Amino acid sequence: MRIENVKIVDPFFTIENGWIEFDDKINSYGSMQGKAKFTIMPGFIDTHVHGGVGYDFMDESIDFDALERHFFSMGVTSVLATTLTAPIDKINHAIEMIRKRRSSNPFTPFEGIHLEGPFISPKHIGAQNPAFILKGNVDNLKKIIEGNEDLVKIITIAPEECDEDSILYLQSKGITVSVGHSDSTYDQFQKFYKLGVKHMTHFCNAMTPLHHREIGLVGAGLSNEDIDLEIIPDGIHLNKDMLSFILKFHPHDRIIAITDAMRATGLKDGQYDLGGLKVTVSGKAARLSNGSLAGSVLKYNEGLKNLKDLGLSINELSMISAFNPSKIAKSGPVGRILPGYMADMVLIDEFKVLMVFKNGRKVLEGG
Repeated sequence: MRIENVKIVDPFFTIENGWIEFDDKINSYGSMQGKAKFTIMPGFIDTHVHGGVGYDFMDESIDFDALERHFFSMGVTSVLATTLTAPIDKINHAIEMIRKRRSSNPFTPFEGIHLEGPFISPKHIGAQNPAFILKGNVDNLKKIIEGNEDLVKIITIAPEECDEDSILYLQSKGITVSVGHSDSTYDQFQKFYKLGVKHMTHFCNAMTPLHHREIGLVGAGLSNEDIDLEIIPDGIHLNKDMLSFILKFHPHDRIIAITDAMRATGLKDGQYDLGGLKVTVSGKAARLSNGSLAGSVLKYNEGLKNLKDLGLSINELSMISAFNPSKIAKSGPVGRILPGYMADMVLIDEFKVLMVFKNGRKVLEGG
């Protein structure tokens, strides 16, 4: 297939008006005369999302066709289905459903799993169920990881609730260890940082805050430039001032835009469920009865627009939405517009999604 008269945006370069040829992978591209009508860029990658349009990845059954359309409609071509703190059999059921979908649909966006818990702190539980928290040790981890090493790409843990052997075990399986839902001090975190733990889940949320006598996990994230920080750019989890602060002081090649979106995304305000907890969605915020945020209802492309409004260039947006998260999703050569990379691409007009390609196949047209 060949597309012409498009602005080609890669994380590291821009062609103001060009053409691109591809089948399942990108074959070639170049510049041409004239003016581009629209912009084409690498498909977005959401490495932390719980569901949408009425479905949660922890549900017993899911209309995957509907859920895939939902992700494609936002320009998202790769997803890490994110679980919750729950009984191990339920977590394993969620993993198995993703495995089956991947085997039946080669064009699914579901690339793997993000385990958010159950090895987290009850002190920063957020919208998770404390009844199912487990200590992070190798024996408990094996109950989920063994046999699922190919699908589990990232796991959110509280360092103070895990031993060193559990971290080394996860790393031996090629799984990214992320710190979140944690009451860890700066010094406690540093011990795991030295082991190679360099990722933080929904930065600033559900973790020890910055204080002038104990800089906590927020201080650790800001003071170590080689830590990947997940950010939720909905203006609620992080207000505009904090987002601007992070973008000013942390390297953009270490920032990953996520949604942490739950089942109500794409639906009306009302009462919903998240891991057995009742959630009220109102005014673009999802909250438990105690006021705690319960994920988001953010659409990925709208989050990128919010970041553009804060001053990020289109290339920087491509970096934090595609190139950076591709290293976590580990879904093959994606996240760039280069020959040999998978033809996972989104055609946009500003931030309206016009067309989406997954493995070179047109999976959405018309937004």
